[in-house]
Amino acid sequence: MVETAIQLKDLSFRYHSQAEETLKNLNTTIKKGSKTLVLGPSGSGKSTLISLINGLVTDKDGEISGTLTIDGQDQQAGDAFERSLAVGTILQDTDRQFVGLTVAEDIGFVLENEAVPVRQLRAAVKRMAERLELTALLPLGPESLSGGQKQRVAMAGVLVGDSPILVLDEPLASLDPKTGQQILETIDQLHQEGITIIMVEHRLDEVLRQGVDQVLVLQDGEFVFDGQTADLLKEPAFHDWQLAQPAYLSWIENSGYPLAQLENRQDVDRVTGPGLAEALEKLGQSEAATSIAKVGDDEALSVSNLSYAYGDRQILKNLSFRIERNRWLALIGENGSGKSTLARILAGFLPIQTGSILATDAGSPAGERIDFADLTLSEQAQYVGYVSQNPNEMLIGLSVFDEVATGLRLRNVPEQIIEEKVFFALKKANLYPYRNWQSQSLSFGQKRRLSVLAVAILEPAVLILDEPTAGQDDVSAKGLLEYLSILRQDGIALVTVTHDMALIEKWADQVLSFVDGQLSEKMRPAELFQSKSLLKETALITPSDQILRERLLKGVSHD
Repeated sequence: MVETAIQLKDLSFRYHSQAEETLKNLNTTIKKGSKTLVLGPSGSGKSTLISLINGLVTDKDGEISGTLTIDGQDQQAGDAFERSLAVGTILQDTDRQFVGLTVAEDIGFVLENEAVPVRQLRAAVKRMAERLELTALLPLGPESLSGGQKQRVAMAGVLVGDSPILVLDEPLASLDPKTGQQILETIDQLHQEGITIIMVEHRLDEVLRQGVDQVLVLQDGEFVFDGQTADLLKEPAFHDWQLAQPAYLSWIENSGYPLAQLENRQDVDRVTGPGLAEALEKLGQSEAATSIAKVGDDEALSVSNLSYAYGDRQILKNLSFRIERNRWLALIGENGSGKSTLARILAGFLPIQTGSILATDAGSPAGERIDFADLTLSEQAQYVGYVSQNPNEMLIGLSVFDEVATGLRLRNVPEQIIEEKVFFALKKANLYPYRNWQSQSLSFGQKRRLSVLAVAILEPAVLILDEPTAGQDDVSAKGLLEYLSILRQDGIALVTVTHDMALIEKWADQVLSFVDGQLSEKMRPAELFQSKSLLKETALITPSDQILRERLLKGVSHD
């Protein structure tokens, strides 16, 4: 008989600061040793649900009704410390989770607090480091680690305490696809060892490659689905739930082929159906006929011989490239390759050590070129807008409306025009219903969209966005990207530092790839996805629609 790890019975929760319930009458059972995926749009209650499970939210924060039991124990009768021994949590922002000066100290923190003898503690840290391939990192500080390494260290710090349940809040959000797959493989290994996994994640396409036992979908605080992946992908309401359909299914759907005729719909390596190859071949021919290389001559910014080093560590090596107006450029590369460093230099947050950056003044008849070395940071901001990965660095604690309107007000734009512009932007980014909320009351994904709007609405000549779609539900991400596309059509040059395969494939005109601090030639996204070697070098993975294309149309097996 399979035992129950977690059970919810009529569980509801309302924060003291809110009039409406965030979670409403939830009922489900999570079995011991299972892997459960929690899906849902931003603001649907996912973070609140897992915070109730791991004890980060209690009756001190709001009103709880119904029951939550973990390993048969009613959690309202226990305390947060006891629950922390049963449920380990990996936060979305792993930097908030580190407490040690080195990896070894961080892994051993839980045992140290339990007064475990030093010899036993060191042996446990050594075993856990070997288990998660962290031995070489033990003497390093957390600040020197890549995103994927931080995820594994955070896991080690939780698992060393023998927590039988592991909760992960969007573990892939800031990782390149290759590192994300490695993390998913680690999670799968832990699952095979009997640990109960509960994972909140938007990147359904990638998670499905490892498989899950149970899927829960939250919508407005209620479960609208509780079942298997195969059944989820057949749900007529799938798109209504704002979930990101796997790329291969979207490609099949775009061909006009009826999804109801598919067999093994949940597996890109086995999905098939009568006449499917023929339908996709026709779509492929149509795409090839309309595909054109998008190149521009209207320069917004040029970079020449740019190099940058942190001390003795060379990050950027003699980079030269152009950014054109009306173009959408994707900067790709593995975590730590230098993409964010380049973005911060272009925005003026890091100094130009070697080389030059020139902007073209579109307002001057002769197209005067302005050297960034001669500009102050505020003057440089007139040409380049920048949005970081962390929205908490960008927002200043105003209402949602005022966060977006502030920059326009500083430019003395009439209030009526401000209202029209801000309302349009908020509606596109699925934030209009929250226009009167304080920005700090939003979910992390909502904050990220808000920080993009606050800068994008000023329409700088070049807008640089660092992972703008990370942690976003499908509908909100599309709305935001549609808004950015409108700005691009109006003359803005968009530069996105991204690992989002869908953004690269569907929205970008051009791709620049980082490998060892150097840039490749510009190419179209289709050229990138046809290059297995470049995908490997830039820590990307083959998109699932490309896998299907190769299997059905080219007869190429995918490994």
